[in-house]
Amino acid sequence: MVISNEFRFCPPLVPDPATGEAIITNDYLWSMLPVDSAVKTGEVTGEQIWNWMGKELRNVFSKDPAKRFGGWVIRFKEMQVEFTMNNAFGKRMQKIDIYDLPLNREKIYRILACEREGDPEDTLCRIEHVKNPTLTKSILHNIMREYLGVHLPVSPAIEGRIKATDAPANLLSQLEGYDYQFI
Repeated sequence: MVISNEFRFCPPLVPDPATGEAIITNDYLWSMLPVDSAVKTGEVTGEQIWNWMGKELRNVFSKDPAKRFGGWVIRFKEMQVEFTMNNAFGKRMQKIDIYDLPLNREKIYRILACEREGDPEDTLCRIEHVKNPTLTKSILHNIMREYLGVHLPVSPAIEGRIKATDAPANLLSQLEGYDYQFI
């Protein structure tokens, strides 16, 4: 599975009203991904994934503002998560599937993530004690350019990789009482 920190430095990419298209420039790429990190791989247990995701959800949805960190749920591919946002820490997670199969807490999973400057060698995207961490020669911006070279135009959509049992699918804030909406 692939995981990525949730960057939110860039403004939204607004399509041209006449064409419905928006151009992704190198400048926008740097705004969207402000670091050009190498990809790092490693191995973790299902138990590590379960505990890590529980902490990531606490970082976003804790009722105690001092325990919030980051502001957005971590991004991932090949994993589906179901949780209850308003449950207490340790009780939010309902289920995790990897490649459409239930997470096996004893199984070893291979993950890819970006190298974060200053992290210990055996940490990937805040997952600690990763086995066999290996820095690759692949660089984030080059991966994005290669992807966009093959997959243009892109049409972002809510894919449902993560679902809160007690919130709408278009939730944009962990703070209740705000009327943010996808348009």
